Amino acid sequence: MSSQPEALLIFGASGFIGRNIANALKGEVPLLIGITGTAISTPSCTHVFPMSELDSIPALPENTVAIHVAAYRYDMSRLNLVQNDILRFNTELNGRVFDFCANRKIREVRLASSVAVYPDGLNVMNDAIKVDLNKTPYAGEAFYAWSKRWAEQLAALYAGQFGINSIVFRLSNPYGPYDSTNPAKAHVAPAFVMKALNSEPVFQIKGDATVERDFTYVGDVVEAFRRSLLWRGRNEIYNVCTGKTINLQTLAETVLAVAGTKKAIRSGAPGAFGPNRRVSTSARIQQAMDLSFTSLEEGLRPTIEWYRDALAK
Repeated sequence: MSSQPEALLIFGASGFIGRNIANALKGEVPLLIGITGTAISTPSCTHVFPMSELDSIPALPENTVAIHVAAYRYDMSRLNLVQNDILRFNTELNGRVFDFCANRKIREVRLASSVAVYPDGLNVMNDAIKVDLNKTPYAGEAFYAWSKRWAEQLAALYAGQFGINSIVFRLSNPYGPYDSTNPAKAHVAPAFVMKALNSEPVFQIKGDATVERDFTYVGDVVEAFRRSLLWRGRNEIYNVCTGKTINLQTLAETVLAVAGTKKAIRSGAPGAFGPNRRVSTSARIQQAMDLSFTSLEEGLRPTIEWYRDALAK
């Protein structure tokens, strides 16, 4: 077990996951550098640099870790048109992050991937079994899935060529504070929170309400990243998920109950939610980190509180 890094770089510090990581690690790491698409203010970071000015980042201490959670996000309002943008942008972004780490001799990377990398049709997405790249991911998110597959392949290539050690976390439907306030761009659970809080009398579920997903509170994602900062010299991949699925009908009912809102729930409008059921196992990360997961009700409370405040502004 090693000590906390002297410096931490967060690629995507102004985004949903990055903002939560930066807030949690403020004061724990002496030098917390946020890297964003533009010079967006990220108050918890010691310094913030846009991606276009990576060369201006000063010399870094030897014990530096890079966290890569930057990614081009979905936009449900133009889902089909945005697919090429997702693949092109994320592929370029992944290359720039690893190139920077190689040039600056950063030997430790923590990478956010997704359970979307798994082949379509698996009964259980098991991180103990290597992903078969000859089997295609779910067709509706193939561009995003391949961008994440390529990020994982880059991590392996840079480990062999440059000695960069990467811990990869495959996330499953994260939710929590600091997600988008645009329902078309937010993850599923935060989008449901916004539906619960809006003035519409009916809670409309787009697509089949029996669709099941594993919803993971962002605080648990942050804790996985935090605990991994004490590791050195490991190249491993973990699912970060509760290991339990909840259907969209139950998600809507739970969101409304926690928010204290009464609305009729309707489903069946056109929507794109991917496979009907997506089950992941979290046994390996629970054992490796002694990590437990937050219940849906517990995670929704701070999420709804944050959205109430953010939407009021």
